[in-house]
Amino acid sequence: MVVIISADEIKKTMFGYLPKKAELFHTASAKQADKLFYEELKKHKFNNIIFLNGGAASGKTEFLSSQLSRKKSIVFDATLSTEEGARIKLNEVFKLKKKPIIYAIIPDDLKRAFIAFLSRDRKFKDSHFYKTHSGARKTLLWITLKYPQIAINIVESSYTENQTMQFAKIEFGNRTEFIAYLNKIQMSENDIISFVQSKF
Repeated sequence: MVVIISADEIKKTMFGYLPKKAELFHTASAKQADKLFYEELKKHKFNNIIFLNGGAASGKTEFLSSQLSRKKSIVFDATLSTEEGARIKLNEVFKLKKKPIIYAIIPDDLKRAFIAFLSRDRKFKDSHFYKTHSGARKTLLWITLKYPQIAINIVESSYTENQTMQFAKIEFGNRTEFIAYLNKIQMSENDIISFVQSKF
C-alpha cells in the first residue's frame, strides 16, 4: 500500500480553495505536506521512501499514478526544488534508517511543459514554472554530489501522437556520465525564461 503525500491534494481540502487561486494556498499546503510527511515517516514501517523531483507540469503526478501507485512506500509528490528542503527531509529519512529513492521527471521539451503549465486548472504565476524547473535541476545535482549512496532515477516525460503522456527511464553507463548529464541540463531561471519565450 502506497502512502502519497501531495501539497496539491492538500490544497483541495483547504477552506476557500479554488484552482484559479492555487498560488494563494501554496505555502500553507506545502507546510501541511511537510508536517504530514514527518508524521507518516515515523508511523509506517516502509523501508523505501520515494521523493519525486521536477518542475511544475513536468509529469510527476502522472508518473506517480501510472508507475508508483502500487509501491509499498511513502511517496512525497513535490518539486524538491530547494537544497535546504531536500537536506532536512533526507536527514530525517536517514535518521530513521530508511532508504530514500528519487525519481526525477525531466520533460523532453520545456516549451511543451510550459504550455501544459499555462493550461492547467491550478493557476500560478509564470515565475513558479521558471523557479521550480531551475531549482529542481540544481537540487538534483546537489543531492547526487552530497549523497552518492542515494538511488536516483532519471525519467524523461513526453507525449505520444495521441497526446497521452509517456515515460522512459534514461540509463547511464557510469556515474561520470550521470553527473555530466546533470551538469548539462542545469538552467538558471533566466535561461528558462529565454528558452521558453524564444519558442513563442
